[in-house]
Amino acid sequence: MTNRRMIDRISPLWLGISISGMLIAILLVIESALGRWDALLVEGEFDALARVSSGVLRDVRLAVVLCLVMGYLPAAFLHVLRSSRQTVRVLQGALNCTREECETLAASIRLSARGLVITGILGLAIAFAAPYMVPPVPETPWSLSTWTPEVAWHRVLGPLLFVWQLWLVYAVITVSMRLSRIAKRLRNINLLDLSPLAPFTQQGLTNALLLIGLLSIWSLMMLETGFGQLMIVIGGSTLVVTTLALLSPVRGVKNRIRQSKESELAWVNGEITKHRNTFRNSDASRRSGEMADLISYRSLVESVPEWPFTTSTYARLVLYLLIPVVSWSIGIIAEEVVGRALY
Repeated sequence: MTNRRMIDRISPLWLGISISGMLIAILLVIESALGRWDALLVEGEFDALARVSSGVLRDVRLAVVLCLVMGYLPAAFLHVLRSSRQTVRVLQGALNCTREECETLAASIRLSARGLVITGILGLAIAFAAPYMVPPVPETPWSLSTWTPEVAWHRVLGPLLFVWQLWLVYAVITVSMRLSRIAKRLRNINLLDLSPLAPFTQQGLTNALLLIGLLSIWSLMMLETGFGQLMIVIGGSTLVVTTLALLSPVRGVKNRIRQSKESELAWVNGEITKHRNTFRNSDASRRSGEMADLISYRSLVESVPEWPFTTSTYARLVLYLLIPVVSWSIGIIAEEVVGRALY
């Protein structure tokens, strides 16, 4: 109960802002205390947007990106849990449960300690391999003696980031599968009005947005040199998980819609068969109208999509996929504008 209240009370937005802001502030204080600002000069001048393949300036900018990701991940993790439980509450009218039963069902959406441990270990393994994917690769990237103050931020935050990222992926997949199973408790589905099922689709879109938002922050590293290989790994895996995150919550609904369609089509085909046997009797005019109605209804049922997606769903997904591109493009444009203004 205490854990549920804490999840409901903490604001994911302010949690993320607080973590990122605190980390960036600490980074700046440490850089000032160590007198590192002179090392940020490029050819004797300070240019925060200068493209460099190595050096303190590049390392500081990467540290800032990692601080942003470090704030985003716990916030997204918390939002996944909150939004999934809220989805169950919104579905009370469509689910075969009372308010108390729906609250219990919402509270049952949780993560296993075993799953968190396994994904955490996998995240640590990926973090250990990450420095070897970014040129120039140091001879001993995990040797403390080779770390500058800025690289220390990379090596300390890196494992935490990849552990949290794998936890976020695990949370999204687990929550989505749980919601998919909850679809079995839906009341009879009205094929002519699928709007009560919209919360399932909304949860899928929320999952996709959170993962693509993470990719947008990671894409800021592309403003630096040498991150192509790492971004292919991060971007490719994120897009695969995003697809699964979108489809998983509505998979159970899709199965229920298919079952309802099969049941309804079986009934209407039976009615058409019965009317066909008396189609040519003396009351042919009335029978003809009934037959036309049945055939029209069958076509209507057949046209109902099994996946409860609408045109707006696909449009929003496309817009989400453009976020990393826009984020990266804004960085490039900002660099060009600032460069021209200064020189």
